[in-house]
Amino acid sequence: MRILFVSPEVYPLAKVGGLADVACALPKALKKLRQDVRIVIPKYEWIKSKEKIADISVDFHGCKKVSVELTSVDGVPVYLLGNDEFFGGKVVYQGGKEETLKFAFFSKVVAELIKDLDFKPQIVHCNDWHNALVPLHLKLLQDKTPTIFTIHNLKYQGTHPGLTLGDIGLPKTASNVLEKGVVNPMKSGILYSDIVSTVSKTYAKEIQTKTYGHGLHTYLKKKEIYGIVNGVDYDVWGPEKDGHIYRTYSSKSLYEKTQNKSQLLEEIGFPQDLETPLLGMVARVDPHKGLNLVAEAMPRILGSEKAYFVMLGGAGERKYQRVVEKMSRKCDRIKVILRHDEKLAHKIYAGSDIFLMPSLFEPCGLGQLISLKYGTIPVVRKTGGLADTIIDFDGDKKKGNGFVFEKPTSVALGRAVRRALAVHRRKKIWRELVKRVMRTDYSWERSAGGYIELYQTALRKRQ
Repeated sequence: MRILFVSPEVYPLAKVGGLADVACALPKALKKLRQDVRIVIPKYEWIKSKEKIADISVDFHGCKKVSVELTSVDGVPVYLLGNDEFFGGKVVYQGGKEETLKFAFFSKVVAELIKDLDFKPQIVHCNDWHNALVPLHLKLLQDKTPTIFTIHNLKYQGTHPGLTLGDIGLPKTASNVLEKGVVNPMKSGILYSDIVSTVSKTYAKEIQTKTYGHGLHTYLKKKEIYGIVNGVDYDVWGPEKDGHIYRTYSSKSLYEKTQNKSQLLEEIGFPQDLETPLLGMVARVDPHKGLNLVAEAMPRILGSEKAYFVMLGGAGERKYQRVVEKMSRKCDRIKVILRHDEKLAHKIYAGSDIFLMPSLFEPCGLGQLISLKYGTIPVVRKTGGLADTIIDFDGDKKKGNGFVFEKPTSVALGRAVRRALAVHRRKKIWRELVKRVMRTDYSWERSAGGYIELYQTALRKRQ
């Protein structure tokens, strides 16, 4: 099957969040399953291409020239769409009106590219609002290529109150993509794609409710929403061959995991106290990651429990950076590091004993799946993909692979962390739990098979 995978970012060419990991790993897994898959992204100024294959013209506030260049990621061809006016600059996402215009242009270019490419896709797989206008543009071009639209996070919809349909390159007849008078790319993807999917079965149900639907639940309730949990690229995230961690290890060499903990403690400035549990967290500084819960709970927990806590926070809101910085000043056993640091993220997964993901909502989540492979036991809130992948541990029956709480409160988080710490003190049970969760398989091959079935469903619908 010929598949064109559309994304605003792909690892390692351009990465801001988890979508970049998906855009790399899913096409790679599809290729292993003998699918003819290509990726298309904007050519940001720092990306180098291998060759230029074409120039195309796109009518977007006048005729815009776009270069089509080619590179590859892990053997998967990647088309790079170059235009300095829209894709120049030093960031993937700049926010505001300019970002909405940039990706509206990207969507229109992708639709025009499909018309001109020698590679004729049988499926176009779009992801999040940044290319959600592609299915509509294909319809306007009378192109009948089936489209899949995957929602990775419904909260972000690409709206900007000051923009009209004409501003983003759409005719007045496309007025149904307006929501409360505002152009809404996410809504367009939902309405015009053949198949709508999201990244876990629970999130597929949640987004059809008012609580999690972010104003679009009424449209989602009219569609059949498919949920497929993301996988993990174990070539990148696997302790047996991870080049970023201090020492590689497996479930048969947990002594080396202890050495990772030792060196992580040294790097972040904690005492060499290997018996004391180390809690880790790697997350964007975003309120939906449950940062307020963590800021309230951790000083209280560490006031009565002997443990250390390290948080690595990537890009996010300054308001919430201040929240977690204030938390770290309350206790010298809390360390907060606010920067994007891919190597340190790997080290935290490998060196921590317990991993926190107290998200208020979480479409899928990769952190909990990665932590399992590294033998770092997750504490999660029961929502979205966290609910689908983490089963609460029963110390007596030895079931479960983590510690789960339901209410989005610091008290509920505190109870779950204390349960985890209590089991950690039972060394034999803890060691058995670590070995068992490291054998969990959330590789992309399984998830890719689910997407192939979706592609086939979309083809049948068009036929």
